[in-house]
This record gives sequence, structure tokens and C-alpha cells, in this order.
Amino acid sequence: MICAKCQRDAPPEAIYCPYCAGERRVTEREIIRGGVKGGLLGLLIGLLPAALLLALYGPVRGIKALAFIMPAITFTTGLIIGLVKAKRDWK
Repeated sequence: MICAKCQRDAPPEAIYCPYCAGERRVTEREIIRGGVKGGLLGLLIGLLPAALLLALYGPVRGIKALAFIMPAITFTTGLIIGLVKAKRDWK
């Protein structure tokens, strides 16, 4: 197989090109940092609609529970996106 990045012939069973995969390596700390950044961004984005729902409807009929679930979901989504984005830079 031909590497799309460096155009060298790489073994077909290789997951990464043995010639250019070692140019820049992201540490585990940078991957975790990317996940935390994504998680915090997701949490912030989730808190905005939750605060809006609480302000408009109050904590009646389960709105309060929904308001606490949304930030958790957006935090988890942001965490996953941040980890994947940081891992992609590992080339």
C-alpha cells in the first residue's frame, strides 16, 4: 500500500506508515487535555439551554431533571469529540 502522506510503500498490514507516523506524537497528557477542553465546552453549551428552561418553566414536572441531564450529555459528547480531535493530531 502507498502512504497518502509520504508516498512511500508501506506494508499492507501496517496501521500507520512506518516512515512518517513518527514525525509528531501527541502525548497522553495532550489527549486528556483535549478531552477536558471538549468536555468543558460541551458543559458550557449544555448549561445555557438548561438555564433557559429553568428560567422559563421553573423546576416543575421534571424540567429540573431535564436541565441537569442536558449538561451531562453535552459534557460527555464534548469529551468524546475532544479526545477524538486530540487523537487525530497523533500523526
